[in-house]
Amino acid sequence: MKRQLVFPLMFGALLVCSGCGNRNLDGPGLVKISSRVYAMIAKGPTAPDGLGANSGFVVGRDGVLVIDARYTPALANDLVGAIRSVTNAPIKYLVLTHYHPDHAWGGMVFKEQGAVIMARPEARAALKQYSPAYLEYYKERSKDTYEMLKDIRIALSDSEIADGEEIDLGGVKVVLRCLGPAHTAGDCVVIVPGDKVAFVGGLLSNGYHPNLGDPGADFDNWIRTLDRLDGMSLEHIVPGQGKICGREALETEKNYIETIRSQCEQDIRQMVPLEKAASSIVVPGSESYLQPNILPFNVRAVYRREIMGVVQGGFALDLPPEFQIVDGGGSAELGFTLWASSSKNESMEIDVQWKSAPGVEVLAQDVVDMVKHYVEVGKYEMTVDGSNRIDVGGEKTFASYGSWKYKKSSGIGGEGIWTWALLSRGGKIYSIRLFADAGLDAAKEKADMIRLRKIASTFRITPRAS
Repeated sequence: MKRQLVFPLMFGALLVCSGCGNRNLDGPGLVKISSRVYAMIAKGPTAPDGLGANSGFVVGRDGVLVIDARYTPALANDLVGAIRSVTNAPIKYLVLTHYHPDHAWGGMVFKEQGAVIMARPEARAALKQYSPAYLEYYKERSKDTYEMLKDIRIALSDSEIADGEEIDLGGVKVVLRCLGPAHTAGDCVVIVPGDKVAFVGGLLSNGYHPNLGDPGADFDNWIRTLDRLDGMSLEHIVPGQGKICGREALETEKNYIETIRSQCEQDIRQMVPLEKAASSIVVPGSESYLQPNILPFNVRAVYRREIMGVVQGGFALDLPPEFQIVDGGGSAELGFTLWASSSKNESMEIDVQWKSAPGVEVLAQDVVDMVKHYVEVGKYEMTVDGSNRIDVGGEKTFASYGSWKYKKSSGIGGEGIWTWALLSRGGKIYSIRLFADAGLDAAKEKADMIRLRKIASTFRITPRAS
């Protein structure tokens, strides 16, 4: 699909300043890549500098296309000022490479300029879904940052981007490529083929740790997308963060992702606790990268994403979306997986452990013995109030139940109720531990436990992946 932008030029109103901008491609600030393409390279990783997020714009005879809106209204207005230092042509389009706040929250400024905001439908949906939670987080955790953001009005896209869409700005063609979920579910690459320039958003970070933790990320396709970009005729790439670079940076990004995935897979197989993995995994060559706090965040995200594919526990549960995998490890023969759901006033856990044990039968005493061992080696005190049979996968299974609280030695506060079931299926012994904590609300805890048991009832054996 091609869009033709027509704008009458009257009385020489269009001003293009060919000398504006910094031609030093290594520098921050406004960088002139060509006579028609400019990048705004963030000065640093701090919130006032926009968390390191880059943006840019393309100037044609008939108008301007902006790539990414920046983090705050103030930073977005700085970008408008930079555009006006180059041209007084109207700002016609704002293209969002993805939905993350540091790239999208300045959109209201460009909306006021009359720009049509363009994004993938997945990016629009994510911006709408996650922005309120992000703002609430800043309000509660970072007062200084929230002060910069408190007046933001989230500007959602007006137009959906189709892969290969072309925009003619008047003598300058811009091509929008959507190569599938990668950094997020709704990534877009903005290419100016005549100048061999691409703005790739969060698909690439140069000298910064990339963010691998988005719920919509697809690591396999991210790697394929980097390969596809490497095969294009590009001389300059504007990354989501960091300095302008060439195609060699794409290979560096690939190596970063592949290294974390490989190390996480190894640690999962060895049942290294997630937090130990997060504190020990390193990516050679990234020691000087900015935003080093992102590395353990990335390890946690990749570790959790890879667990089920590595351990292949041979079972499935119908888990509500609020239950997220938080730890796990092992193999098809011996392992565990832990899911949790938490909010301000309550938390729930489902922990499934397994080991190969062909032909072994489960007795009621086995459940009690397992609970006693868990107390001996773990951080909980647990009281057994009774035993019964509960529905696990359509069969009545031996289970015990009672109350729990953290041991004083753990330094953690909290208490609640538990149910623990043990069953023999598919040549394995499966242990299913259910924990509920609703503070001092006993009725809520009981309701949560009923819900957890209902989830346990969906347990089923699945074929092992080849």
